[in-house]
Amino acid sequence: MQGSSKMILIKSGIAFVAISLAVIVGWKFGVSTQQITEGVEYVQSFGVWSVVVFCLVYVTLVCLSFPSSIFNIAAGILFGFAIALPVALACGLAAAVSTFLISRHFIHDFISDKIEKTKNGSQLLSLINKHTAKFIIMLRLNPFIPAVVKNYGLGVTNIRLFTYVWATLLGQLPLTTLYVYLGWIGGHSMLNTENTPDTANWLVLGVGGIISIMTLLISKYYVSMWLEDTKTQQE
Repeated sequence: MQGSSKMILIKSGIAFVAISLAVIVGWKFGVSTQQITEGVEYVQSFGVWSVVVFCLVYVTLVCLSFPSSIFNIAAGILFGFAIALPVALACGLAAAVSTFLISRHFIHDFISDKIEKTKNGSQLLSLINKHTAKFIIMLRLNPFIPAVVKNYGLGVTNIRLFTYVWATLLGQLPLTTLYVYLGWIGGHSMLNTENTPDTANWLVLGVGGIISIMTLLISKYYVSMWLEDTKTQQE
């Protein structure tokens, strides 16, 4: 368990640093300030409808397997942290509920068959039904599992929609906040070269990354423990 946790910690740290560096380097060298400015101005040209347009694109593409993290970062660039966070949370939840309902009512048998054929598939289904809300929260805290996999997979369980909604919202809050904040300070540094984020902003981002890694380790520990208990009971 210690070796596994250490490996997760290393992978999480590398992933967080890689994403942060990719965004920063992309903004500094791959994308010009003018391009960012023009993109922001184009979206904002829709006026009050800019948020609606963004949400429609976000929900549609995430349902089609595009990573939500990209849109959460984009929200931070486009709308600023205060507006972007509730927008990203609402869009992420809308995409999660949409794919959940599609899985439950239209492709239930197909998804269920795929899950049961995977390693620990049947144990996972039993685990979800036993630790419903806690499992959803722990699952949302894991950034290495694509959101679309979580959404469609949970649709084949007996989870109540209300439980799914509040547990999903709570579970996605830490990572969504981190990505939106990353987009906000990165976009701010590109669009306002004379007023770049100070050390405190980057410190908050770093602390957020550490907290996210710790929550991932905690979620990994509990899910592994629950899986072992489920296997023991089934033997």
